Amino acid sequence: MNKFIAMVILKPDIQKGQLSFIQSSITNLFEQNSKVKKIWFLGKRKLDYKIKKYTEGLYLKMEILAKSKRIEKIRECLKNNKNVIFSMIINNDQFQNNLPILKRHSLSFPKVLSTNKVQEDNKNKKVYMLISKNVKLPFAESDIIAIGEDENRLYNYASKILQELIYVKGYHCKKAFRFINELENELKKNWKLEFTLGNNTNVMQQLLIKEKNLI
Repeated sequence: MNKFIAMVILKPDIQKGQLSFIQSSITNLFEQNSKVKKIWFLGKRKLDYKIKKYTEGLYLKMEILAKSKRIEKIRECLKNNKNVIFSMIINNDQFQNNLPILKRHSLSFPKVLSTNKVQEDNKNKKVYMLISKNVKLPFAESDIIAIGEDENRLYNYASKILQELIYVKGYHCKKAFRFINELENELKKNWKLEFTLGNNTNVMQQLLIKEKNLI
């Protein structure tokens, strides 16, 4: 059996009295066709783009063990479930979720009087910036997620962001990668990854690392 991560998004307007029953039926579907390791009820979240007229959805995430044939059966049942507006099951054999978190912080610059002193103190001193960018907006909206001098810690945090994009928000990389560590290696090699949401090429994100010299 292989490891998989499943993300199921339910209609946001399900009545409270029905929600528990519907979530249980989804869970039972997985338990009948796989071994459920973990379940996360993530609640209502805003969708990155409208799905079947909805802008929000109720998120259910699972970590499971199953054979590929069983996964196809689960996919078909979810597709025919009128309460499910989106579902995704991803191979998760090399998934790791125990990465340290690097908190976003600002840099402090030393107060000096001499330009030569600045150059001397900061000679070869570099920082790394992890940036998320919406590549489809005309003004290229971007957000600095984290800044740090330790390149390895920044890569570790970048891996956490990659997992969130894929397993929680439903994005997939434009290049064909099967495992999360392949995306991590690509980011380390080229310092840039591009993602698209489902088949909607109008919704694209770019995750990149920029190296800056302190001046």
